[in-house]
Amino acid sequence: MSVIKRTRSFPLVVLAAATVMGCPVNPATGERQLILISEAEEIELGRQVAEQVEAQMGFYDDPDLQEYVNQIGMDLASRSEKPNLPWSFKVVDDVVVNAFALPGGFIFVTRGILAHFNSEAELAGVLGHEIGHVTARHSAEQISRAQMAQLGVGVGAVFVPEIATYGDFINVGLGLLFLKFGRDDERQSDDLGFRYMTRAGYDPSEMVDVFDMLGRVSEAAGGGGIPAWLSTHPDPGERRERMAERLVEAGGSFGGQVGHERYLRVIDGLVFAVNPRNGFFRGSTFLHPDLQFQIEFPAEWRTQNMAHAVAALSPDEDALIQLTLADEDAIDQAADSFFHQEGIQIRSRSSDRINGLPAHAGYFGATTGDGTELRGLAVFIEYKGDIYQILGYTLSGEWSTYAGAFRSSLRSFDRLTDRDALHAQPRRIEIITLDRAMTLSEFAERYPSSVDIATLALINGVGEDDTIAAGESVKRVVGEGLPEE
Repeated sequence: MSVIKRTRSFPLVVLAAATVMGCPVNPATGERQLILISEAEEIELGRQVAEQVEAQMGFYDDPDLQEYVNQIGMDLASRSEKPNLPWSFKVVDDVVVNAFALPGGFIFVTRGILAHFNSEAELAGVLGHEIGHVTARHSAEQISRAQMAQLGVGVGAVFVPEIATYGDFINVGLGLLFLKFGRDDERQSDDLGFRYMTRAGYDPSEMVDVFDMLGRVSEAAGGGGIPAWLSTHPDPGERRERMAERLVEAGGSFGGQVGHERYLRVIDGLVFAVNPRNGFFRGSTFLHPDLQFQIEFPAEWRTQNMAHAVAALSPDEDALIQLTLADEDAIDQAADSFFHQEGIQIRSRSSDRINGLPAHAGYFGATTGDGTELRGLAVFIEYKGDIYQILGYTLSGEWSTYAGAFRSSLRSFDRLTDRDALHAQPRRIEIITLDRAMTLSEFAERYPSSVDIATLALINGVGEDDTIAAGESVKRVVGEGLPEE
């Protein structure tokens, strides 16, 4: 929970039924497409979902890195068939190996995937692939098919913006419709990414290394931790072979920019894995070193730390606890703002103290946009100049099941005093230039890392016994990361 700024929920736009706009030929793919929404509607939809990405995932706090990624993306996009879209390329503060595109040209890569790239050309290949999803209008096709099938593509809004539907909140509210494409779409985007990176002068053979890396990430996770970029994609081995064949068909050796050293210098100092300064979980307890608080969530509940909130979802997905910063500066104002919203029915409320901190608590009922009746407990706590809003809510019929868990969790908010947690610092990538040739194992002995040799091999794209030439730059990981329990 970075909690860099206060924010409210952004409901996904609900697209109205569109007039059939014909089956134009897409200039990127050369194929006819049944598209029922305009380009302007695509852009507006992408813009609104991009706001959710910022609010719920958060951007990585490194202006130089953000500018670097955006410049590469903008150069690639300018060479596409849609250069005039409002393109933007952002790095989100997420450890997952992932990249995704939203309609209209809003493209995101995670710092997790950046840690695994070893050249600018690899980054360009993935950005080109995501640009391909946009120029091929894959999202617009999916939306149009859904409309034709009368399935709808929106999310029903609730009267109370702080209360999100369970599944949407825990899935970062992005709408998986826009993030998952079919395998044919992925292959098509691979081809378009190949086109754009070669137009920009990059060596497309570097994409083979990307597919190798993705396969190794999946293998390292035992097959159960498939990178998000692969969740609906063809097998990375298959894609690697297909890209290799594409290179042969196109003439074999391309040359072009690789940018190994340039890329590594840009990511020198990149946060690696979980950043404890943004808060972290120790079992079911959430601890935030910068804001100096902790809170206990129910055991066995599924938890998630997002940029603007921390949440816990019950095993049956019928109850949710969420903690955010309130917009107001005073505790009574924050409580009034919440309880006086349309759709809220106050059952009782009173001033309180929780672990010695000023608080205001109240029981409420709420009605969602589709008429679902909810019951919940809201607590507002003043601490170090901020007002924390903690909500626990469930279906009215399940209130007796969860009321005790809500009271226990919401009243567990307290000061963080654990010195190890308070002083925890993130792990970071550090770039070392070799003064002589050595194997990765020798490198690990001479320049110790806080990750094991297998992880070191993975992020450098080499084997443990591979020899790395003198003058080459190599990643290591420094810092202790999350403190031990």
